[in-house]
Amino acid sequence: MIDGRTVNRPLWGDTAWLDLPVRVDDIERMEVVRGANGAAYGVDAFDGVINIITRSPATEDGATVIARAGRKGFHDYGFRLSGHDAGGIDWLLSGSKRGAEHFRARYDDKTGTPTLAEDARNALLSFSATAQVGAHDELGLHVALNDGVAGRGNAEDWEEQPRDEETRSRFLHLSWRHSFGPDSDLSVNLSHQDERYRAQWLTAGVLEVPIDKNADGRRDELELQYTSRPAADWRLLLGGGVRREAVRSLRYFNSNATLSGTSSQLFGTLTWNPLAALKLDFGATLEDHHYSGTTFSPRLAMNYALTPESAVRASAGTSYRAPSFFESVAYETVRVGDSVRWVGVRQTVPVEPERVRHFELGYVAQLRELGIGIDVRAFHESFQRYLDSRSCIIGEPGCNPPDRYDPFPHDPLRPPKQFRFVNSAELTRHGAEVSFDWRRPGWGRVVLSQAFIDIDAAAAASDRDFDVSSPTTITSLLVTKELPQRWQASIGYYRHGEMYWLNQGDRVPVTNRFDVRLARRFGSAGSDNEFAIVAQSINGRYPEFYARQFRHEPQLFASLRLSW
Repeated sequence: MIDGRTVNRPLWGDTAWLDLPVRVDDIERMEVVRGANGAAYGVDAFDGVINIITRSPATEDGATVIARAGRKGFHDYGFRLSGHDAGGIDWLLSGSKRGAEHFRARYDDKTGTPTLAEDARNALLSFSATAQVGAHDELGLHVALNDGVAGRGNAEDWEEQPRDEETRSRFLHLSWRHSFGPDSDLSVNLSHQDERYRAQWLTAGVLEVPIDKNADGRRDELELQYTSRPAADWRLLLGGGVRREAVRSLRYFNSNATLSGTSSQLFGTLTWNPLAALKLDFGATLEDHHYSGTTFSPRLAMNYALTPESAVRASAGTSYRAPSFFESVAYETVRVGDSVRWVGVRQTVPVEPERVRHFELGYVAQLRELGIGIDVRAFHESFQRYLDSRSCIIGEPGCNPPDRYDPFPHDPLRPPKQFRFVNSAELTRHGAEVSFDWRRPGWGRVVLSQAFIDIDAAAAASDRDFDVSSPTTITSLLVTKELPQRWQASIGYYRHGEMYWLNQGDRVPVTNRFDVRLARRFGSAGSDNEFAIVAQSINGRYPEFYARQFRHEPQLFASLRLSW
């Protein structure tokens, strides 16, 4: 989410991180909710929640320019302007142009087949404003546009010829907050977002086929939320919302028609403090989804303060993930004229939403005298109706060919297949996470995090790699040291164990990565001026997703930030 507004794409249900209409330099902080939390966020808060909080115009004043440049064409040039109007209006305007080469065209180490290159360029413009209307009302506006072009393909691959794939993402967010008093307020949020993807090319060689992967998606949403404190020991939150989503793609739905659906939800949380040290939280979301029907996501949580600096917590609940448009009604084809020459995913049977029942036990402490923060969490999650893809040979019983099917010439020993999504195996996932955060003014900061994860799949699992689809251990260490003359040095270490990506992925071995950063602040005290040099993956390249094709290369760049 960005400022509480969902940004998952309606077509795929995923997040297009590269095309998000938000600058990293405009982010104030990022809130991460680990584990499922459908009671607070509804369907799709299935494996965790990331909420990107942008800088408020009310906290900014002045101008900033940022320039970064480095290896492999990496560049990022941006600006931020802000001001305050005498009429109580605060505003913030920012923009940037950035680009980088992510993967180079090469050949698969094992098969010798060509692999794809990727370089991306993006331009972004964002404007936000807040207005204080009287003593009890605040209005907000945030509008942003991101235009991108990604060069992909390989001249040696007849199917994936070099081309430019164009993307555009936009959003508009209007908000109103009315305060009834110190413990009661009403907020209304209205938002719109849309995405456009344009990718067309012609295959090479004897068989020239037009490929069209154009796609459009949009979401419009209205949400109301009311909070109050009906009694000294009680706090109440009630809300409701309605959301309309729409997608269109000839490639993925074998039709130029727009597919749409409307969902609505009611949600609430009741918090009770029966004792000074004990807090109980009852929350739930009731949702009517346009495809999955009615779901109910409850949660019960407890927080008990052992001391003024430490507490234990426990929570349990149920959450859901609704199938995306692609997972629910896909009809993926390549057409030549009126003929269907190729079929990918063809959804012919309904699927149910995935469900997870989750339990968590945690401990948190802030030992202020020592400057140490401790966060320990153990969890157990039971997944049902996991969505997975399965294939069948076209023409065999139960795998009927589509209308006007005229397949491309193929090897008789390798007849064409089509895929569909099914509710597959039951899974359990359990593990533990621990984090230590030590800060000392004038010295710096050390953050160490360690996670242990274990997945067990039922015997009926359709993919034998379920059990190893997550690394069993994940480690991260960040050390930041304050140096004389306003210098600062940082080193980051990241490690994850061996894992197998499901479906089109591959084995990824144990990976270790080191990043270093050296920076110096300059100018007046409190100034945001800074020069920095950053080196990523200094210990060498490492594989991502598909070990023989996609490799993260070492990166080196410098940055300069000037503010006034």
